[in-house]
Amino acid sequence: MFYAILSGLHPTLPLAELRGILEALGQKYRIIGELDLLVLYTSSSTSSRGVASRAGLVHETGQVITVTEAEISSIIDGLLSSDLCSYIAEGDRVRIELLRLRGYAKETVPNNAAKIIAEHIAPSLEKCGAKTTPRDYTKRMRVIVSLGATVVGLLEDEKPDKLLESHKPQKRPFFHPGSLDPRLARLFVNLSRARPPGPYLDPFCGTGGFPLEAQTIGIPSICGELAGRLAKGASKNLKAYPGNENILTVAQWDSARIPLRDESVQSIGTDPPYGRSVSLRGRQLRELLEDFITEAARVLKRDSYIAFAAPHWAEDKVEEYIENSGLKLLELHYMRVHGSLTRIITVAKKKP
Repeated sequence: MFYAILSGLHPTLPLAELRGILEALGQKYRIIGELDLLVLYTSSSTSSRGVASRAGLVHETGQVITVTEAEISSIIDGLLSSDLCSYIAEGDRVRIELLRLRGYAKETVPNNAAKIIAEHIAPSLEKCGAKTTPRDYTKRMRVIVSLGATVVGLLEDEKPDKLLESHKPQKRPFFHPGSLDPRLARLFVNLSRARPPGPYLDPFCGTGGFPLEAQTIGIPSICGELAGRLAKGASKNLKAYPGNENILTVAQWDSARIPLRDESVQSIGTDPPYGRSVSLRGRQLRELLEDFITEAARVLKRDSYIAFAAPHWAEDKVEEYIENSGLKLLELHYMRVHGSLTRIITVAKKKP
């Protein structure tokens, strides 16, 4: 069993991203428990490595040792009754860390809980040929306190915060206002179940934020933009970062006439233009969305996914266009942008 710590940025998108990643990795899984910012799941894989490291809204994943009540005595009893030697190997040096989500259980799990737990389980670890240590550790045992429960596990994978920080729009060689945060860019890539050998397609790539995240996690990508200046800027940005060998094409094009063969794209993740400051070159947004969805359905392979955003006032039309194009609507997520705009993130799948 594994755990995943989710971002509190949105109530539904982090779990949706986790599902998308697991499916992109080809894992059979089952969500068996949902706590506040914390999910427990089983998987056909023997490890959770490679999950959080490609995520935008999943902070970390790891292997579960025990699940107990949010009380220090219960945590200690749960660890002592578990088979620690099946998780800890001879020679391991284990650092125990307390992580209190949203400040839960301050009265029943004290701030020095990690030290107390280390003292109580040290003899059991010694039987495994291991020991506890705050420094020079080989494994990190996480004591994760959520609402009404505590999960103790071994950290296996983390979201690459420093890498994502370096991908922020203002840190790229070419900047243009309106680019989404890299965490959200990764979210779209993962909701589309992008995976090698690809290709992943972003028909409205702007300055290249979405394909930048795709190329970083090793997915061959195609990027297109109507504005020639932005297409050139996207190319400059993508070439400036590692993984640029995964960029197959950066082109200037009209999303209503994408120059790709039928059923040639493995996944699509994109954010069409719809903000007040965005020029649609004289076209109505509903017309743009209809043409885009129709064309996306044409180039998308069967049983493959598309994730895109649209404004809330176009929701009824988006659902109509999806149905008419041969796609199946799977998910709708609502994200407030400002007082007059709510972004609807849509996930759909091309029918067999």
